[in-house]
Amino acid sequence: MEDSRGTKFWMSTNRIETLVDGIFAIAMTLLVLSLAVPEIAVPLSDSVIRISLQDILPKFYVFVLSFILLALFWTIHHRTFHIIKRADNVLLWINIIWLLFIVMVPFSQTLVGDYGHFTTPHFIFNLNMLGIAILLTLNGYYASKNNLMDENISQSRINAINRSCIMFVFITLLAITLSFIVPQWSSLAYVLIIPMEKFIVKL
Repeated sequence: MEDSRGTKFWMSTNRIETLVDGIFAIAMTLLVLSLAVPEIAVPLSDSVIRISLQDILPKFYVFVLSFILLALFWTIHHRTFHIIKRADNVLLWINIIWLLFIVMVPFSQTLVGDYGHFTTPHFIFNLNMLGIAILLTLNGYYASKNNLMDENISQSRINAINRSCIMFVFITLLAITLSFIVPQWSSLAYVLIIPMEKFIVKL
């Protein structure tokens, strides 16, 4: 953003972080709406209840996976913005479009929970994750290349955060590939977040 004299205005990152926190809180809460207590029309017993709960285990699995992934995306974004000290219009819109993919997660998660035996729902879910990962990577890359980060932060730390985002991109690409081969097992690619999470904690 520039005035008539070509002087560039910077904006505070506080408003972006507040918006991100609010939308993540809503998106992560909406995930649970895909779960519903089974309605049992037959005479009740513990065994009948257990069988009914087993039927919703796939939905519960996708719910937990989506929640953990959103939590990890939020963590990386938080760590990135901890070292970003100012924002411009481009960075603002990168984050707004990124949030568009975030709010789509409850939809793609429910799609997999309801129709997880087919390829298309898994492809859409993993594509949703890919969009989030790419824009999160672009967020850090743009900030580092346009002097939006704290000058006191070492380049090695910036590179470490950017590498963690790129790792997410490769994980989602692997999941997308698996969704065409073994759709019901494609989400196993996200098991790679376990060693990745340990890597991020060290940043």
